[in-house]
Amino acid sequence: MMSKICNSKTVSVIWSLILGKVSFLISGVIACIVILRLDNYILGTIIAGGVGGLLFGLLHWKHKMIGRMTIAGLIAVPIGLWGSFALVEGLVGGFGLLFPSVAAYFENSSIADIIAIILMGIIFGVIFGAIAYGRKSIRLFSAACGAVSIPIGLLVGSMNSGHWIKVWLENLFHIFGKIDLNFLMIITGFGIGVGLSIGLYSMTKQRR
Repeated sequence: MMSKICNSKTVSVIWSLILGKVSFLISGVIACIVILRLDNYILGTIIAGGVGGLLFGLLHWKHKMIGRMTIAGLIAVPIGLWGSFALVEGLVGGFGLLFPSVAAYFENSSIADIIAIILMGIIFGVIFGAIAYGRKSIRLFSAACGAVSIPIGLLVGSMNSGHWIKVWLENLFHIFGKIDLNFLMIITGFGIGVGLSIGLYSMTKQRR
């Protein structure tokens, strides 16, 4: 009996993760098309967050929370993405004044990008969790979204270094045009992170 309950909870978490991934993948593709046509990343992040939150609420049957999730996405995606970039740029700039040679190495590698993407996930998780579920959810959402951002950061770093997976993804999404795959992977990572977070949060509430 206990194993059935555990299996049910595990399936619920995985299902929430999949729904988050699908929701933000769709919103990310829409945003990438807008960016490709209008060359406006700020508008793209707003669309990605709002549509992603809306779709996730609809697909997850959380109809009472659709408004909160949409607002959470609208705010969390732009701040998470642009805020972390600004923070990393400031840190790298300050570090460069003290250690120029080390800073130059970081700038020429993908390490700074990976760190920035992990920060994006953490900031996104904090804001989305706080808006959608309140302050008590912040620790779980930031940890889950930050953890998911690690492989996403490594994936983006690999693509930027010319890994074959970039060509594979370009062929996969070629129907939409020459879209920004880095942006799409980051947005999809947000969806995976928030899906995992909500699944785990719901499971912990059931235990209580």
